Amino acid sequence: MSDPRYLDDEDFELDLIRDPPPAAQVPDTLRAMRARRVQVDMPSGLPSVQEVLHNPADTAARTQPSARAVRRLMRIQLQLAVSLMASFFGLVVVVNLAFHFSPALAGVPLLGVPLEWLFPSVLVIPLLMLLGWFYVRRATVHEHQLAAELTDQTPEGP
Repeated sequence: MSDPRYLDDEDFELDLIRDPPPAAQVPDTLRAMRARRVQVDMPSGLPSVQEVLHNPADTAARTQPSARAVRRLMRIQLQLAVSLMASFFGLVVVVNLAFHFSPALAGVPLLGVPLEWLFPSVLVIPLLMLLGWFYVRRATVHEHQLAAELTDQTPEGP
């Protein structure tokens, strides 16, 4: 009897080369769709004068802010964000230092909860939400100011 763990080479068959499956018939609807395909090529050269003069997107380009205006807006918004976060972290550090150097202040109960526990759980999260709301309002105001400056500078159409 032959042990299945020790098979001879004659018992082993490897089917690496298979015949390809027969080609399926392409439905007529797909043939019609393939016939309607249009190849689109990218423009290879510069646009002509007529293409530039008749470009309706040109008016959109005139209302776009310049890179300098966008950088100025980003700088103003970054200054606002840094100042708000610095004031928030300054407040957190000052309160924690006060709790550290004055254990009596940290242990003052307010509604039965020590002030040291109440500060991070009740004051910090609403303060962060308020600062986020304030930041979004101010950033939107700065964006609207930039948009107003752009509309003031754009020349009227022909």
